[in-house]
Amino acid sequence: MEKRILIAAAAAAVVLSACSNPAVYFSVWQGNNAFAGGDYQTANTEYLASMEKDVYTDYLSYNLANVYYALGEGEAASAEWKEAAFTSSRELLYRTMYNRGLFEFESGNYETAFDLFRKALEINPESLDAKINLEYSLRRMNAGANSSEASAAGAQNSGSDEVSDEIMRVLEFIKQKDAGIWTANEEENVVTGGKDW
Repeated sequence: MEKRILIAAAAAAVVLSACSNPAVYFSVWQGNNAFAGGDYQTANTEYLASMEKDVYTDYLSYNLANVYYALGEGEAASAEWKEAAFTSSRELLYRTMYNRGLFEFESGNYETAFDLFRKALEINPESLDAKINLEYSLRRMNAGANSSEASAAGAQNSGSDEVSDEIMRVLEFIKQKDAGIWTANEEENVVTGGKDW
């Protein structure tokens, strides 16, 4: 009997110490629910209230950035994503780089978007979305370079070829890695017997 009481007391101590400030966690939970429901003003208020407690500020900055982005406040979102990038969590860093890349792409800053998507891929090389957006950024960069070359006929652009070659090497490497993944899946030939109705 005493052993059960001791185990229950130890479990209660662990639970209570983990919730050192349950108001912060409840506020974040309310903010997450408000964000999921599209109530961005409430989510913003809850996240800002949680930031005052100085707990998990990297995650809260990321959440605030997403709220600002949803509200159309791109510059404020970018500033918060930059704050969230000072994290030890690789998953949070990946999401931060990816979201910043989306913002920069939508803003027309294709080179910055390309760099951010490349950083996201360095963190999570399996991300198909980051690979696709990296290629979209490259295409927009090349389209911009082609249109500027056409408008400035005869102008020399010395560093453009070097950057383009480096970018193409990165994309070729990604395609080679993906080719290995896809060919491995294609080698599994499943033979089905009978008629296919």
